[in-house]
Amino acid sequence: MNLKSLINWSPDSKGKKRWLVFLFFLSVYLFTGQGSIQSADGKIMYLLTQSMVEDQSMSFTERVSQGDAEGEKFSKYGIGMSLLAVPFYIAGKALSAVLPVPSSYATLFCVSMINALITALSCLLLYCFGCERFGFSHRTSVLLALGYGLTTIAWFYSEDFMSEPATSWFMLSAVYVLTQDDGVQNKRTLLLAGGLLGLALTCRLATLVAVPGFLIYLALARGKVQLFNIKDFVSDAVRFLLPIAGVICLIFLYNYVRFQDFFETGYEKGFGTGGWTGFIGILFSPGKSVFLYNPLLLIGCLAWPVFFKNNRKMSLLFGWIVLIHLVLFSFWHSWYGGSGWGPRLMLVVFPYLILPVGFLLERPGRKAKAGIAAVLILGFLIQIPSVTVNISRYYYDLRQQYKEEAHDMLVYSPAHSPLIGQVQQVVKVFNRLQDKEFMDRLVDHARAGKKFLGTSDAEVLEKGLAVNAPNFWWYFMYLFGYSAALTFFPAIVLLFLGLICGYKLYAHEK
Repeated sequence: MNLKSLINWSPDSKGKKRWLVFLFFLSVYLFTGQGSIQSADGKIMYLLTQSMVEDQSMSFTERVSQGDAEGEKFSKYGIGMSLLAVPFYIAGKALSAVLPVPSSYATLFCVSMINALITALSCLLLYCFGCERFGFSHRTSVLLALGYGLTTIAWFYSEDFMSEPATSWFMLSAVYVLTQDDGVQNKRTLLLAGGLLGLALTCRLATLVAVPGFLIYLALARGKVQLFNIKDFVSDAVRFLLPIAGVICLIFLYNYVRFQDFFETGYEKGFGTGGWTGFIGILFSPGKSVFLYNPLLLIGCLAWPVFFKNNRKMSLLFGWIVLIHLVLFSFWHSWYGGSGWGPRLMLVVFPYLILPVGFLLERPGRKAKAGIAAVLILGFLIQIPSVTVNISRYYYDLRQQYKEEAHDMLVYSPAHSPLIGQVQQVVKVFNRLQDKEFMDRLVDHARAGKKFLGTSDAEVLEKGLAVNAPNFWWYFMYLFGYSAALTFFPAIVLLFLGLICGYKLYAHEK
């Protein structure tokens, strides 16, 4: 696949199908986007972007979480997301110049939509993987993209400014480039694959653990095209590793600029010895199980023997990426990924568990396909509450009731799992929408820029607009009194675009 074929719009072209896949998911994510940055991690990365654009500085002073010290601050996160946000931030400033929207809102809006674009590109890449790498039919490839994009937590993380979607996309792009037929012979391909993986490192340094898996794939691929030659393998490995080494050097330089120490990232030392707790928690805990939030992944595990039989080299690469991240994050003190939706940190491995499902979909027989369809529907229904109402509302509600016990109850108690609690919060929010006086009061607080940092959970639940309204940008704009041209018209256009693209994808038989 090359760029020319990707953008080919002729009626019978593969390029048109790819564009339909991309536009379908992009329209869905833009329609359901929150249009703001509500996570503490996202706010920190946004502040760095703001500082780079406005002050040409790597530091910022605005407080973003309770307990921050006054004075100069540096982001503890990778610089990749903040750099990626620069053109979106500038676009927001330009947007505010032509529309009656304050610059602070417009820049937040544009930056918050980065992951909508990136997640749509990831869905497109899964579709291309199915068609190009595994030879799956159009229908199967679309279902795999749908499985990732609308039945896993990837949908939720398309809304906010977090690093996992970009990390996932860059690493998946590296895998896609490296696994093309001439990957081990083409010098430029090796450099490109290494460069893409290097970009993933700028978003999340933990991606470095995937490198040995890529080298194993190179060795196996080299052994297939000719008798294994250590000199040729080393040459391939050096080309692949060269851009990664360059990125690591830049990360060291970034560390030195911030902390006068090449090896200091600013991140807390969070690795411990409780690996089994994290391992069991990621897989089976009622509040964070990767399978409960993303049931399609269980089908992917069941499909692995078929995958291994059909493509051993790629299955070993995929398997390394999945297992090494599982082990790594099991030992991280915050293996559950904070107060996010599901096991946030594990999002980067989802494509490698979903793609094997295609081998089952390609098999004849209706029972297996009906079962997979049921799992897809279940996964879709699980994600709907998370994108409809801010998930922080349930965390505040639980903490208000149970204080310091709330965290363990949320993770380990089936009755208090967010999968149940979030549905209850959606009902509460929609029931209060009819109280016009209450909603007007919330809007007044938001317009005044009132923040609830350090206040009680009860006050946040009572006065915070973001946790008391449907979490869609167009609905927030409606509450703020913007015209229909800026609220419902763009939303309706996105809705119809998604429906049209979805219908055209469904209509294709092959």
